[in-house]
Amino acid sequence: MKLYEKDSYLTTLKTTITQQGTDEYGNFVSLKDSIIYPGGGGQPADRAWIQAIPVTKIQKNENDVRYYLKEAPNNLPQQVNIQIDWAQRFDLMQQHTGQHILARVCEDLFQVRISKEQITLTDSFFEIDTKLSPTQLQTALARSNEIIRAHKSVFILFPTEEQLKKETLFTTPPKYFAGLRLIKIADFDLIGCGGTHVQNTAEVQGIAFTQIKEHKKGMTLHFTCGNHLFQQFECNQKQLATLTKATQVPITDLTAFFKEQQEKIDTYQQRLATYQVQTLITTAKEIAPNFVYSEATTANVKELQQAACKLAEIYPLALICTATKSDDTLRYHLTCLKENSKLPIGQLIKLSNQKFGGRGGGSALKGDGTLPYSQKEAWLHFLQD
Repeated sequence: MKLYEKDSYLTTLKTTITQQGTDEYGNFVSLKDSIIYPGGGGQPADRAWIQAIPVTKIQKNENDVRYYLKEAPNNLPQQVNIQIDWAQRFDLMQQHTGQHILARVCEDLFQVRISKEQITLTDSFFEIDTKLSPTQLQTALARSNEIIRAHKSVFILFPTEEQLKKETLFTTPPKYFAGLRLIKIADFDLIGCGGTHVQNTAEVQGIAFTQIKEHKKGMTLHFTCGNHLFQQFECNQKQLATLTKATQVPITDLTAFFKEQQEKIDTYQQRLATYQVQTLITTAKEIAPNFVYSEATTANVKELQQAACKLAEIYPLALICTATKSDDTLRYHLTCLKENSKLPIGQLIKLSNQKFGGRGGGSALKGDGTLPYSQKEAWLHFLQD
């Protein structure tokens, strides 16, 4: 019997072993009754022990559930004690009930469709098929916290068809709900669910978004509830305290402070990029007729391309190569204003890759690539030829 289906608060149980053995997954036992949630419906399995031996895996089969143990179960008594990790169980109960509340609020307020619901030990989320505005998201969050603070009872139901007909939360109750395990939040929500839940919305304590991700089909809403929420708050407060101490800036001014710092960083990066481009131009040398090479100690691909473009204006008939060393790799850009009909740059890079173990590609007039820095001199001779 799956006792967790009727009572999510059971933490210990004495029950009978009905089967034990070894299969491709390891040593296992099957139990007459169990309080261990085996996982499913977007909720992970409980952390549990059987006769103080850790359960490492749970496999649901057609006729039973197998609990795989860290140690061989040969010496286990017929009657065994089961214990679950209550802290983890209650955390998942908070997250799962919070998910029901937030998802139903989003459905009621904005007529979204919910998909890909998932709860893990570190993250909880679900997807919606609509992109909501920041104001709409905050409205959904505020309404969800109102439901949590309203101390609404949470029930586990296995209703008959007659009981379903009397449910006011349904316009037309689905017939397949008869006998199915339902989770009901009083005067608010009723839905089929096999997971574990708190008995009252107040136990969820609170809910907040941790991350919002937009995608083509809508949004993924990441959230946290209860103990997780307060742990996150405590962590954030410590980080804020560290930042205010380091910057000597009050919390209320941190946003403006970091915005100002980012603007300064952007300005310095622009200046550095300009300097790198100018350095590549001023240090460029025509090391062979119509072949110009320039190398900088630090430069990114965009800077290599910009410098090569300007050098091509100075040397319109030359093949231009700008390069930089990155660890043990030479990163380069090739360009020319006039296509070489015998060996376009894209083909030149392809041949370089084959001869020198490089990577890259391009068109007839320009391209980018990399090769081992140890091959630099041989590669330059190859280009000159």
